[in-house]
Amino acid sequence: MSPQMADPLTPELRDTLANLAAGYFGLDAWIKAPGKYIPPGPLPWRAAGHTFVPADMGVIPFFEDLLRQSGEDDDLGDRWTALSADPLKFNPLPFPHTWREHRGLSPAPKFAIAKSSNVWLVDAGGTVISRTTFYTSCWPLLISVVAAKNKQGPVDWAALAKELLTDANPIWPKTQQPPSSAFITQFASDMLYAMLGMRNPVPAPWKFAVLIELGEHRRVGNEYKSEQVGAAVAQFEKLL
Repeated sequence: MSPQMADPLTPELRDTLANLAAGYFGLDAWIKAPGKYIPPGPLPWRAAGHTFVPADMGVIPFFEDLLRQSGEDDDLGDRWTALSADPLKFNPLPFPHTWREHRGLSPAPKFAIAKSSNVWLVDAGGTVISRTTFYTSCWPLLISVVAAKNKQGPVDWAALAKELLTDANPIWPKTQQPPSSAFITQFASDMLYAMLGMRNPVPAPWKFAVLIELGEHRRVGNEYKSEQVGAAVAQFEKLL
């Protein structure tokens, strides 16, 4: 069973992860870049004096919910490990090997869902694990990395994110499992899930901020009538 926590993150970790997400994505620099598409406004994250960061979109509370909901993935991983050793373990047929042979199938099937990359997270041995299990092994190293940086002065979060992505931080050795590159890649994926999935716990328009900045109009519950589709096609043809 994976570790279960009512509050998966400490206040220190929440602050660290919010800063790390801001350094990794650089949203404020992105929306202010020359030539960047400017959506119609006014938009609160573009207000004068505001620095646009992932935390504006409630990414950390969303991430904590992902951790809370991930517990059963460890049990699923245990079941899949058993199936990898005996793929026909739960087959209801009395003679499954014979059934396969009569149909020209290999008598020795393989259960290789992890190797097919159709699962979210695996450990160093290829066993499916939960987000909670994966991240719990990362927190002590991340805290040590940030503590070492703090001793040197204000943390450059963008530079730190790059260090982690390239396995270049000496506090987090390359031999450690998972390596820092695996941690930051998974964390970035979960942050994108928060920013693009429209399930983040903040009100509109903050919930859709990145989608708005991308010029993406998809929304949960969107419905379009035929006349709207016709108008969009006409506009597309005009552009062509």
